[in-house]
Amino acid sequence: FGVLGLVCAFSTAIALMQNAMPMAFIGFAGAFAAPILVSTGQGDPVGLFSYYLLLGVAIVAVARMRAWRALNLLGFVATFGVATAWGVLKYRPEQLATTEPFLLAFFALYLLASLLYATRHGLEPRRAVDGTLIFGLPLAAFTLQVGLVREVEYASAFSSLGLGALYLGLGWWAAKRRDTGVGLWLAECFAALGLGFVTLAVPLALDARWTTAVWAAEGAAVYWMGQRQGRWLARLAGLVLQVLAALSFLRSFDQVQT
Repeated sequence: FGVLGLVCAFSTAIALMQNAMPMAFIGFAGAFAAPILVSTGQGDPVGLFSYYLLLGVAIVAVARMRAWRALNLLGFVATFGVATAWGVLKYRPEQLATTEPFLLAFFALYLLASLLYATRHGLEPRRAVDGTLIFGLPLAAFTLQVGLVREVEYASAFSSLGLGALYLGLGWWAAKRRDTGVGLWLAECFAALGLGFVTLAVPLALDARWTTAVWAAEGAAVYWMGQRQGRWLARLAGLVLQVLAALSFLRSFDQVQT
């Protein structure tokens, strides 16, 4: 375990000096594989996730200096893949207090890594926004969050609402960075994610009638915004929300008859 960690540290240092991403990738791959290779099946999840958290911090540190997308993706896939496997096989509701902080920390680290990749290295706008990490991270994190809080009433709804608010805030921040060339791309991605999670929070918390009202109002607002800005994608999103509101309205009749 220790040897693989040292190999990761030395290979990353050499990779940074020689600007050799494959060497850093191999070192981190070995470091992420170490707990799996030496596992006896009886390990402490706090120790495992603390170790992966340390690796995540190292990846973010590298992301400040190099735009190595493959390294960011390796950390994201390895961390959330192992976390998902552990959650399915080992997680119990009484472990929420010790597990939730790690999920939030992993989410924050790889969100930061994606922002550093997009904004600090002067990449061409279309290449700077890593769609896999930008969209895959919140979906993976929210899926794990739902699994962690499944025993807590309304926790999934508030989690979705919190993610929506976070991404709408990030969209506002990115929209102010038009001078970087990637601000508009990030703003649109974050706005879509924020709108999606806010929309998802409604049926998780309210019944069909309230869901219909909120989605209809939200759809009208989004369509109006898209019409004023001349954006067809926003107008389409508004129309989709109106269709979903209509379906929810029809569903409310079924609930009443039941």
